[in-house]
Amino acid sequence: MAVVGIDLGTTNTVVASVRGGRVQVIADDHGRRLLPSVVSFHPSGEVLVGYAAKERIAIDAKNTIASVKRLIGRAWDSDEIRRSRQRFAFDLNEGSGQGPLVVARGHEYTLPEISAFVLKRAKQIADSALGEPVDRAVITVPANFNELQRAATKVAGRIAGLDVLRIINEPTAAALAYGLGRANRERIAIYDFGGGTFDCTLLHLSGSVFEVLATAGDSFLGGDDIDLAIAERMADAFVRAHRYDARAHPQAFERLRSAAEGIKISLSMHPQAVVRLREIAFGVGGSQLDLDFTMTRDELDAIAAPLVERTFMVCQEALSMARLPVAAFDKVILVGGTTRVKLVRRRVEHFFRRAPLDRVNPEEVVAMGAAIQAAALTDLSRRQSVPPPPTTSTWRTPPPEARLDDDDITLATSVPAQIAALHRSSRPPAGDFEPVRPSSSPPSSGAGGLVGAPVLVDVTPRALVVETVGGWCDVIVPRNAKIPCEHSRAFATSADGQTVVRVRVAQGEEAFFRHNTFLGEVELTGLRAAARGAVTIQVRFEVDESGTLQVFATDVATGREAHALLQLVGIAGAQSVAEMRVRHAAVQVR
Repeated sequence: MAVVGIDLGTTNTVVASVRGGRVQVIADDHGRRLLPSVVSFHPSGEVLVGYAAKERIAIDAKNTIASVKRLIGRAWDSDEIRRSRQRFAFDLNEGSGQGPLVVARGHEYTLPEISAFVLKRAKQIADSALGEPVDRAVITVPANFNELQRAATKVAGRIAGLDVLRIINEPTAAALAYGLGRANRERIAIYDFGGGTFDCTLLHLSGSVFEVLATAGDSFLGGDDIDLAIAERMADAFVRAHRYDARAHPQAFERLRSAAEGIKISLSMHPQAVVRLREIAFGVGGSQLDLDFTMTRDELDAIAAPLVERTFMVCQEALSMARLPVAAFDKVILVGGTTRVKLVRRRVEHFFRRAPLDRVNPEEVVAMGAAIQAAALTDLSRRQSVPPPPTTSTWRTPPPEARLDDDDITLATSVPAQIAALHRSSRPPAGDFEPVRPSSSPPSSGAGGLVGAPVLVDVTPRALVVETVGGWCDVIVPRNAKIPCEHSRAFATSADGQTVVRVRVAQGEEAFFRHNTFLGEVELTGLRAAARGAVTIQVRFEVDESGTLQVFATDVATGREAHALLQLVGIAGAQSVAEMRVRHAAVQVR
């Protein structure tokens, strides 16, 4: 059985592995290393994934699903879902727990199921290339993904038949791929502009330690938005030519949107792009309506500039949280396909006052970092029965061939053999309790892992809060807290005779609970009846290396504890996941 790293992207998915001490991106039978994250439900009953699915957008957009990553883990009534329902050609329905469902050929699918089809196809490609079944994976997510989005991604992996060893942040994975084997100390900025999301993550690299200083992001900003802006310009040209608005006809507009992506890619290499689209729609008497469209790079820059400028607001936010100036960073690494746009590269160089590194493949580096993490975790599990080395031992310097020079960061390099181990590598009534004191215990972080092995010290992307009396929030785990961590807070009952406490949990930085992302609740029952404030409850949050949250609530007087892996809103339980796996197994995916 093999283990891989998977970058499950909005636009493309990439799978990589470590074999024979080397990290490599896995290609399909045609030598293609990018798998389009597109799923098409064919009339034959087959499910097509990748290039075959992408080709069907032009003829069957209603049953071809793309760009769902930016919707995963979001509530039906969210602004993002409302906007997407207006933009996508396929239908979305509301499901149980406020989760959106994709409708295709009369069937409804959860968003994790759609992502699972992509993961299943990536697994098939890896099975074939590696010559053995793949059963475990590390999957990456945007750094700014919340707990619901991370949990939904894990569910997608399980539906696809994968044991998800860990969820790690995409920029952190990129830093791991870049920095593994380096002995120097440096601060790096990761500018991650993908198809659907944007993140800026600031890290300090010191030998084998990869410490995230701060991260910020926008999980609804990406190259898809540039494509949409180009498609709008094409639709305006189509109206002028034919007095026909393609935006009112989903299939026709998807033709324009697909062509818009090609225009963006072409203008990343050439100063002008010309497309000729035939039979976009049909007019009076069945006459075909075509479009000849030309765009220059300057016109693209004008369209994309407002979106690109939004990314630097996020970068400035990350710098402010790290309390560091731009000059404090030694290198800037570009991640994500949208960074190939010339305007993006120019603006990155201007903002960070240095040219970004251009020898790292921005579309593959994340998967490679995930593969390194996966190999390390697998090696750790094999070594668990071996006694740890003496605490006084030191790590040998990696051999020269395992290092990466400043001018050699293409990642076609050896992975150090010492990649042994990583750091531990229906809503209820509100306001059941109130804070006792505004203090919290310091975070704990184990020192696990071997000295010199890659140690990832990541952070929480958003604050974790509980609801208190009056609908206010009390922060338990602050934003950008180092993980793994443990934070606790003492609360008192808010009513006389109260015997039940519901700990309602959300993620975000807003003062009012309802303005944050509601995650779920833990209930503590059997409290002794007493006057208001006489019963004290200790609430403890534990966040593991994947960013997964567990909540504990303890009656301080009796020691009685309620503990649950937080029951997240809209996230499928074990039985539902098992049923979806059965349904997937009955479908042929290619």
